[in-house]
Amino acid sequence: MSEALWALVGVIVGGLLTGCVELFLQRRQFQHEIRLLKQQRLGAEVAKEILTEMLNHKSYVDRSFQALRRPIGGFTDEEVRQMLHEVNARRVEREDGSEWWFLRSRAEERQRNPE
Repeated sequence: MSEALWALVGVIVGGLLTGCVELFLQRRQFQHEIRLLKQQRLGAEVAKEILTEMLNHKSYVDRSFQALRRPIGGFTDEEVRQMLHEVNARRVEREDGSEWWFLRSRAEERQRNPE
């Protein structure tokens, strides 16, 4: 009977140790993913600040998409467009088919100074 008891104790201790190790590893993985997400979001926030600064420039009411995209590295065109929407910018298409963006808060200023 003692052999069976020792086997049961071994299984229980092994199971508990395995569970503790798995819990520790999962926690580390979760913390790592949180750090990566924060780092990615930080990059997007900095990119949004750059876009807002460019669109708030006193000499330029609107900017071409290419000019806005140039200083923002590491993002696809669609991600840059999403960020532009998040900073409350509006897209317009000019007669030549080019894509231009302006801040909604500067719409009146844009009307006074047409292209």
